[in-house]
Amino acid sequence: MKKTKYNFWLDVTIYIVFLLTILTGFILWLVIPHKLDIVFLGISRSLWITTHVCFGLVGLAGVVIHIVWHRGWLKALRGRPLGGLKKKLRANRVVNRIMWIAYIATNVFGGLAWVLHLEVNSYIVRVPDRLHVVFGVMWTILLIVHLVLHWKWITSTTRRYFLVNIRSANDVPAQENI
Repeated sequence: MKKTKYNFWLDVTIYIVFLLTILTGFILWLVIPHKLDIVFLGISRSLWITTHVCFGLVGLAGVVIHIVWHRGWLKALRGRPLGGLKKKLRANRVVNRIMWIAYIATNVFGGLAWVLHLEVNSYIVRVPDRLHVVFGVMWTILLIVHLVLHWKWITSTTRRYFLVNIRSANDVPAQENI
């Protein structure tokens, strides 16, 4: 498989995992906030938290792989001043840096909030909980901007890989019944 194809499928996986992380996060934040004994959609709050944390860790692993695979591009940009970059590339670089800071903060405060709640039976909203939510929302907004900046690559690559698979499936002749 080509590097672009690996990158595409990694990005699709990361996107799906982050949608699930964001969905479980919003459910924990807005639907079943701060109640230990609540059940939503047949799932206890503790299982929602476990699911959110697991999706977050899978997403974190995916992001690390994504960054490792893009290290050549990142190294190439590192020494170049922002003023010398084209407008779209400069916007991409600025968004990526702010997004990376927000993502790290989301994970740090989320981990800290999780550790603080391990020993407590009642759910008290603390500063790390609030900062995890603030940076998580900020990161989600920046992720949307990041996807908009890469929209041309996303659409062309999606067409290439999904249409190839659809055409391949349609080209297979059906077996005749004997």
